[in-house]
Amino acid sequence: MKQLARRMFRLAGALAMALVLTCGQAIAAPSAQPVRVFVYENTLYTYVKLEGVESPITQVEARIGGQSFPASGRLETVRQAGFPITYLLLVDNSTSMPPFRQQLEEFCDQLAADSGVNTRFILATFGDSFQILNEDATAETMGEQIGAIPFDEDVTRLHTCINSALDYFETLPRQGNELRAMIVITDAVQYDPQGGVPYEELLDRISHSDVMVHSLGMGTDAAALESLRQLTEASGGIHQVAGDSLTPAAAADALSEAGGELMVTAFDLEGCEASGEAQPVSFTFASGGTLLCRGEAKVDLLGEGQTVDSSASESASEEQTQEETEGETSGGETESGPAEKEKSQPPAGASSGAVKESPSGGMSWIGAGIGAAIVLVVILVLILRRRGKAAVTVREETAVKDELLVKDETPVKEDVPSGIYVRVKADEGVLATGNTEFTLSGELTVGRDAGCGLVLTGEDVPPKALLIFLEQGFVTAKPLDLEAQIQVNGETLKEVKRLRSGDTISIAGKAFQLMF
Repeated sequence: MKQLARRMFRLAGALAMALVLTCGQAIAAPSAQPVRVFVYENTLYTYVKLEGVESPITQVEARIGGQSFPASGRLETVRQAGFPITYLLLVDNSTSMPPFRQQLEEFCDQLAADSGVNTRFILATFGDSFQILNEDATAETMGEQIGAIPFDEDVTRLHTCINSALDYFETLPRQGNELRAMIVITDAVQYDPQGGVPYEELLDRISHSDVMVHSLGMGTDAAALESLRQLTEASGGIHQVAGDSLTPAAAADALSEAGGELMVTAFDLEGCEASGEAQPVSFTFASGGTLLCRGEAKVDLLGEGQTVDSSASESASEEQTQEETEGETSGGETESGPAEKEKSQPPAGASSGAVKESPSGGMSWIGAGIGAAIVLVVILVLILRRRGKAAVTVREETAVKDELLVKDETPVKEDVPSGIYVRVKADEGVLATGNTEFTLSGELTVGRDAGCGLVLTGEDVPPKALLIFLEQGFVTAKPLDLEAQIQVNGETLKEVKRLRSGDTISIAGKAFQLMF
């Protein structure tokens, strides 16, 4: 009997492990979290974070009311789209910032290097007031302008100036699918004798703004940095603190990488009949007719040229979607409930809202499964006590079947190419090869030789002129012929250089662009 009990405990452990594996599969299921959603000139744009999606997405739809709108543009990463981001660099101009000048310059230089051809930089400072220094700062001039910031203000109206920066964004006309972001660079210590904008009021406004707020903290004031972190995360942004464990350049890389991995697409709302506040918008992502995941948002549709104020969202795997559909059919209930509060509308001007992920609430079935497993084990113990050795044989066969069942239910992962998708843009007559779209996973040689991955025309082009490869996830170029006339954006390339999407590469006068 003791031997039987030990076997039963092993069986219980096997069942528990099967449930853990099943739970892990559910957690790793594909999900979609819309980060920003807005309407510009009757086109709905969405920036979405996809996780666990391994199959190629072949169909994307937005559903508003009873109408479905297929994607009118390609689904691509922000990196592939050339980083269509407008960054407002909001720099603390207080007297406590001089020790951090070098860190500030390093961060801004690296962020500019990581960005793409569609990135725009606005340089501003704050102290006693919000001041715009340059509405069109370039990577070449940014370091000089940052070096000229005096850091001489005694008053630091941090909350008031962030609020003023949001006001400023609302006066700017939107540029297509532009993603708006503010990066607050400060030691986070506020000194506002007049009180300024209350923290709770600013926190609420940030959570509803179309501007994603990021922050780079300096110094060691833990309480002030924690307050800044909460403001940042309210908008879905990234808060980092430069120090011994994080260099400013690494912080810029992390920020750029997170933004570059977001997916962006658009939907033409021609013929959309829905209007008004808090309109549900559901985004579905499918592969070959099979639903992978979806993301949802509550939005305001106020007419052409207005933005969509997102108030809530959730992600769901295919299994969750099916369960919710069955629940709605049988119970007639929807997911909306008292917990969804009406969101206050932002001031006049284009303003979309941050989309927050709703709690999943999908763990109840796991608990039920564990309970069922326990009941099953108890029943088996009672049966086996009566049947003895014959029952043990039945139990072992059942365990084998359970093990096979777990194996059969494990999803088979498809072999998806790893690397970065790259498109080559060039004028007619520049390329001798027709392959202009590929996934860069190893090394790509560029030159005149027919064995190169990218073959250029022209007798002046060296047989092997340039090597393009991935280094820590970034597309990087290395000259192979230092005597050749190799340029990146008009500057001679003499050493290894990290490339940005849309950089113009010229080899012996043959110019092309890599879009990734």
